[in-house]
Amino acid sequence: MGTRQERSEERRQRIIAAARDCFGQHGFAGATVEAIASAAGVSNGLLYKHFRGKEHLFEVVVAEIVRDWVRALVPSDAEALTPTQKLEAMFRRSVGFCRTHPLLPGVLSGDARFELARIGNPNRGRIHAHRQLIADVLADGMAKGEFRADLDVDAVADVIQHVHAEYSSRAYRLDPEFPYDDELIDAAVRFVHDAVCARDA
Repeated sequence: MGTRQERSEERRQRIIAAARDCFGQHGFAGATVEAIASAAGVSNGLLYKHFRGKEHLFEVVVAEIVRDWVRALVPSDAEALTPTQKLEAMFRRSVGFCRTHPLLPGVLSGDARFELARIGNPNRGRIHAHRQLIADVLADGMAKGEFRADLDVDAVADVIQHVHAEYSSRAYRLDPEFPYDDELIDAAVRFVHDAVCARDA
């Protein structure tokens, strides 16, 4: 049995995990404190010992899921990959993360169900970090002659980031007007490759 502090942190993490699922499935308004507490196996009162209320819990959940997403973008063997391989790995890992974390694509796309105006934009820095990861890979590829020398790094990083967000959101929307399948992901990867790679690379 752990210490009181360890048990408290374990309960806090259960609440956050339950909240991720509830917010992801039902949006901000549809996810109730009662449902989150029940899913976490705690009382409403215990939930309020860790979080000031639903809005505070939502803010923590959004911050953590964006943090985990940015961390997941970089493969453990990234140093062994070429810039082209890194770009592809980041794209595929982003989509894969969103398949199992439906709250994230909603946050990235500004889905109205999540009422993000309630918490401002606490993850601006994280999303900028995502764009910077892409920009760093582009700059490295240019320096190595793998990518076109005339790329506008900031502009191209912004475009690639939005492609990530769009296809990541399709992974959970299941909207027939905006289809999603592995062939489209492959096509998006080829599109980015053809846009940035030097012609003789």
